[in-house]
Amino acid sequence: MNIKDFSHNLQKLYQEMSDTFSFYQISTGLNCLPSCGRCCMNPEIEASLYEMIPMALAIYEEGKLSEWIEKIQKSEQNYCLVYLPGKNEGEGKCGRYLERPGICRMFGVSGYYNKKQEITLSLCKYIKEEHDLKEIPTNLNPAPPMMVEWSLRLAGLDPKLIQERLPINLALLKALEKVALYMDYESQETPL
Repeated sequence: MNIKDFSHNLQKLYQEMSDTFSFYQISTGLNCLPSCGRCCMNPEIEASLYEMIPMALAIYEEGKLSEWIEKIQKSEQNYCLVYLPGKNEGEGKCGRYLERPGICRMFGVSGYYNKKQEITLSLCKYIKEEHDLKEIPTNLNPAPPMMVEWSLRLAGLDPKLIQERLPINLALLKALEKVALYMDYESQETPL
């Protein structure tokens, strides 16, 4: 499969993931807070370079590949360089929302299995505070979308999607380099 087909298939899965997580958030009222970008400012966020291929390909198609490679290489910012801060601290938005990786689509409200194998919410602390939830409920109905199930679906597309986690900016840099190499190779191929 070529990189464009891979990106297209990943984007389809990403859209389904977004729809599923958004529907759950809306139906339960556990939405991300308006203009909140605190998770984007977390230096611990990781992704694989393969998760970042759609973003890297879009940057390439806009003719901004070199610009972004240089931006990442020169930056000392330890949180996502795609994040666009707002006027107030903690406010902002994603500058590449349509191409954001899986972790950004699953964060906020999702499910996981606790030690007792009960379905439990993984809930952003700001959403938890907004709803004054002292304890996270278990065995929810309807059940939240499960991170493990979506990770397995990503692995079904390509196991590399969930392997080798990197800091998000490094993952984007590696994806940009991979796209550059692929596109350079593609342009040099001559049809028989």
